[in-house]
Amino acid sequence: MVIKIVKKGLALLMVFGLFIAIPTETEAATKVMWGKTELKLGQIGKVTILADTPLVKMNSNGTLSTVRMLKKGDEYRVYSYKGQHNGLYGVGGSSFVQKNTAKAKYETPSKKKLALVTPKPIITTPVDPPALEVIDIQ
Repeated sequence: MVIKIVKKGLALLMVFGLFIAIPTETEAATKVMWGKTELKLGQIGKVTILADTPLVKMNSNGTLSTVRMLKKGDEYRVYSYKGQHNGLYGVGGSSFVQKNTAKAKYETPSKKKLALVTPKPIITTPVDPPALEVIDIQ
């Protein structure tokens, strides 16, 4: 009896292991690269660092503090834009890159690229109701 339970358990583990090991094609097909970064849903653009520039956070009193330095050639996704401090590109995690054309180049994705990551609407075909049959009542 114990042997039967062990055999069934091993069979279930093997089947479960196959499902984990088989990569799904849908994940690979949805990855859209844009330069060095992957284009994500909700992304409004990217910023390419042209010269070492600070990554900043906005303090509660409205001032900026440096988190770390970003290196020339790096690219970051931009999810938001704030008009304070001559412009701030939101790169996630409450961090920003200051708008400065000499240090950072901002770009927006093409409509073609954006369409690849935008969820497709589910279109359903309306179904006509069944035709009513007239029955002669006497």
